[in-house]
Amino acid sequence: MDSKAELKRRLILNTAKQIILDHDFNALTLDAVAKQAGISKGGLLYHFPNKDALIKGLAAYIFEEFSENFHKYAEDDSNKKGKWTRAFIEASKHDLEHNAELNVGVFAASLLDTEVSNNISDVYQSILARLEQDGVNPVTATIIRLALDGLYYSQMLNIAPLDKERQKEVLQQLVRMTKED
Repeated sequence: MDSKAELKRRLILNTAKQIILDHDFNALTLDAVAKQAGISKGGLLYHFPNKDALIKGLAAYIFEEFSENFHKYAEDDSNKKGKWTRAFIEASKHDLEHNAELNVGVFAASLLDTEVSNNISDVYQSILARLEQDGVNPVTATIIRLALDGLYYSQMLNIAPLDKERQKEVLQQLVRMTKED
């Protein structure tokens, strides 16, 4: 069971996430988070002493959520061959649908803080290691990884992002690739 401090920390992070999703990054202020979370600003500052710390915490939290989803999708897949690669696709799909606006912040935080960047890189490397041992041709797994990276960067940087229907078709094709090998 989570401690009261961990529950409050999650409340703060979920509130910050919701503010960004409802508005944008410019609406994210410590006062707005404290007010919407129903806690004192001092309570917020105990966990995140400034906005920079909050954004870094949010970046780590979003990537932790991605990793948890990745493992959950793999556990739910009864077909052993390719389950980690499909889990990576499904976790990415969920993240692209629910955290698209936040990924810019994750990217920015990782560029600004080497600790955040290293943490994200370590988690990502462990995910990629699972893909390498998944029974899917390693080249196919790499193509899937690069296609997902491309979806993220295209959407995050707003460089010719795919419409929802085409994105859905691409993700379905990637799943098929895990089964055809």
